[in-house]
Formats: sequence, C-alpha cells, structure tokens
Amino acid sequence: MLLSQSRSAIVVLALGLVRNIVCAPCTSDDITNMDVIGCDCPSQFPPATSLTCTGPSQLCTQTCGNPQMTIQSRAMLTQCGQGCITANSNCNGCYLWFHSLCSCIRDLQHGSTTTGCMSSGNLNPGHPDQPVWMLLNARDLITTTQQLPGILQLNNARDPDGGWRLGQQTYDRARGSLAMNSVATRSEEQVHIHVCDIPASKIRDKLSSLWRGNYATVQSVPLTTAEGFKPGSEMSCRVSLNNGAVIDMARDIDRYLGGLVTPQSCAAYYVGAGVITDANDYTWACVTTGTRSAEELFCHT
Repeated sequence: MLLSQSRSAIVVLALGLVRNIVCAPCTSDDITNMDVIGCDCPSQFPPATSLTCTGPSQLCTQTCGNPQMTIQSRAMLTQCGQGCITANSNCNGCYLWFHSLCSCIRDLQHGSTTTGCMSSGNLNPGHPDQPVWMLLNARDLITTTQQLPGILQLNNARDPDGGWRLGQQTYDRARGSLAMNSVATRSEEQVHIHVCDIPASKIRDKLSSLWRGNYATVQSVPLTTAEGFKPGSEMSCRVSLNNGAVIDMARDIDRYLGGLVTPQSCAAYYVGAGVITDANDYTWACVTTGTRSAEELFCHT
C-alpha cells in the first residue's frame, strides 16, 4: 500500500514539474525550420491597436526616387530592414509570424483536430528549403514559413504563387477576394495575403462590366470617383482565359516592378495585388498602384 502511494505521489510531482517547465521562446529560425515542439510561440505583444513593440521600438523608413523622398512603414520594429527576425519577436508588426504562424505549426505538429490552420503541403521539420504556405487559424490570412518581409520579396519565395493558389482553393469564389498590401500600407512585416468575404464589391461590379477580350494581358482599369471609388484607387488587371480557373498573380507583380524606372522608384512601395472573380466566374489578377491599399479595394470597397 505504501509503495503504491509513493508511486502516486511521484506521478503527481512529475506532472506538476512538467506543467511548470517554461520553454524558450521560438526564434525566427524555429519557425522557418517548421519545428516548434521544443519552444513556446511568443505571446507578449502590445495591444492589438498599437503597431509598436513591448521592448525598444523605432520607425522604419525607406528612401527612394530622384529627388529622394521617404516612405515610412506603418509598423514599428526593434530592428528595421530585415523583416521578422528574432529581434522583432515582441513587435505587433511580426505578430503574424511569431504568434499566428508559429501556433499553426505547433498545432499541426501536435496533430490538432480543432485547428483552422491549413497547410499547402506536408510540414517537413528541419527542412527550411521546403517551405509551405499556411492559411492561418482565423482563415482570413495566408503566409509562408519562408521568412520574407512582403510583396517586394515575393518573387524570392520558393513558390511565389503558392499562397495565391491556396487562397483561391479555399475562398468562396462568388463572394470572396484576396489582397496583398503594399509596403506603404501594410501593418505586418511578413508577406501575407488577406482572405476576404465581400458579397457586395464595387471592384467585382467594375470588372464584370469590362470587355474581357481587352484584358488578356495586364491593362489599366479606370476607377473613378463617379463610380464610388476614393481618390488614390488605381489598378491594372488581366483576366483568366476560362471561367472557374485559378489564376497566377506573382508574375504580374514581378513584371510590373521590373518595369519601374531606376533609381528605384517610390512607386514600388505602393504596389499591392488582388484577386477576385467577376459575375461570370472569370478570375482577375490585379496589381494595385495607388495610395489606397489592396485590402481596402478588394476587401472593403
């Protein structure tokens, strides 16, 4: 009887010790390696409305153009210029990477049956050369396990169109849309795509009214204030050859950026992208080029 009680006491003590074990915070490398079993996803962040860090914060700026002008990022970081490195693990500008994506990797590694996360492929822990795209738990954002700050680095992704495909496979074609914001308008410093639900869309109505034969290649789409679009709403689009089709987006972004004048034009920092279907279920790939964010145009207009 005493031996049984002793064993029970040892089990209780062991469980208590396990509960009190505090793992080190996951680093950016842990997330890139898709292996967060032995670490804790960071959870200490400022209030959601504050684009700062719990520690030292600084405004991040880019200079461009001739004459030079300054583009200021919305999110503050501890260390600028490198995206969501470990030094920025407590900044809201990297919440998506260090908390949301990290939590998805953890849930999938643990075989969770309740997570809303969805991966574009099997996680291969320890193989950062085999990144995946991930629909995050709330199913309103997609990002990748490859650490990339944003749209200007999208073409460096192993599969630049992987996130756009995942979005088109999971959104409601009749009322959904996808959007990737520009450097000047984004609030997160890890590349991501907004997955939106917008049953009444001025963009969808506008594209439905166009003659598709004129948009086999990327062409300007006029968005006027008379149609209800705010100043700064600018985009160019192309349409899929067939209805019901999944369209590539990354090549259009890369070609547009490649056509900008040097030295690096400030226009690059206002380039965003969006995908949406028209009333006949043809898919449109659009490059946004104005001061209005792609998210505003494709998700809230």
